[in-house]
Amino acid sequence: MKRLRIVLTVFLLVGVFGCSHVKEYIEIAKNDTISGEYLDVLNRNTREKTVYSEFETNIRIVATWKNREFMDAYLSEYSRLYLVTPEDKERRRDLLSDTSPGFVEFVFYAYIPDKDSNDFSKSDSIWKVFYYNEDGKKLEPVDIREIESTPLVATLFPYVKSYGKFYNVRFPNPIPPGGNAAVPPEEPELVFAGVLGKLSLEWAGAKNR
Repeated sequence: MKRLRIVLTVFLLVGVFGCSHVKEYIEIAKNDTISGEYLDVLNRNTREKTVYSEFETNIRIVATWKNREFMDAYLSEYSRLYLVTPEDKERRRDLLSDTSPGFVEFVFYAYIPDKDSNDFSKSDSIWKVFYYNEDGKKLEPVDIREIESTPLVATLFPYVKSYGKFYNVRFPNPIPPGGNAAVPPEEPELVFAGVLGKLSLEWAGAKNR
């Protein structure tokens, strides 16, 4: 019995502190609708982590970094699905891409058993969301908005489920001293902190191409 408790403890610690690429949904989502190329890019730019307490989930976050590589793949996949012309594709890029050099942007799915606590987009949210830039400076979000979970969202982001919520968050990306444009990060870190737990997602190894 003691050995079983040790094994379960190790499992939970891995769940709390491990930060991995999201791979499980890839095989589930691969079908005749979504291309493997898009899912590979989505996986490469997505991180997830779950915080447990006494064998129950406190909070689960799955986040995708909206860097250039991901946005190019997203727009190409959208264009393929809807037979969009090159001109319409560029117009949609203007509508979808808030990822200008002045911002660092993510979308994230949050599952919390207590639905009232899933309130990231509220001004008085019980959660604090931070972004650490390349210099280790903590930046607060410009805005966090909830995204409606439509069939398109569920298709292009297979980790989004009906029992959670989907959000978009933007952070400022300050122009460096003497620079003409903000430099995109190479290894961003996204932090969620609240009374139900704290978790950090890191994109070490992902490249903002």
